[in-house]
Amino acid sequence: MWMWIFGSVAMGNGPQIVVSGPDEVRVSASDDPIFVASCRGVQWELFNPNTKDFEPAMVPACKETQPAHRIDKTGQLFPLTAMLPPVPEVGFHVVRPIVVYGEKCRENVPFSMAECHNLEVVSGPQMAVRNQGSAKPISVSEEP
Repeated sequence: MWMWIFGSVAMGNGPQIVVSGPDEVRVSASDDPIFVASCRGVQWELFNPNTKDFEPAMVPACKETQPAHRIDKTGQLFPLTAMLPPVPEVGFHVVRPIVVYGEKCRENVPFSMAECHNLEVVSGPQMAVRNQGSAKPISVSEEP
């Protein structure tokens, strides 16, 4: 029997982060809207089996500055943008999203100018990525 762990993460009034597809997460607000930067608002970490720790993954350069994403209870999808190395011998990578968000921000302006009242960082669920484009929540077997 398989049990899903780390399927989603919710932090109080902050965002809920759920693996929603093979290469994306859905970020949604628990109550009041939150704001996520259009560039580097959702970052990715890659688990390093040698150091046994998560490390920042390489991501593409940002385009021009755009207004922050206003996230409500409906949420918004964010694709896996990390540039992953070749698949290791075990056959998959373990990644997790990191969401940088603000509360009570001005709308329709870049995140750096949004005058947010609170800035927070939250880690999302761990995902097993077998190749670029197939992420799944990590499961743990309960079999002896």
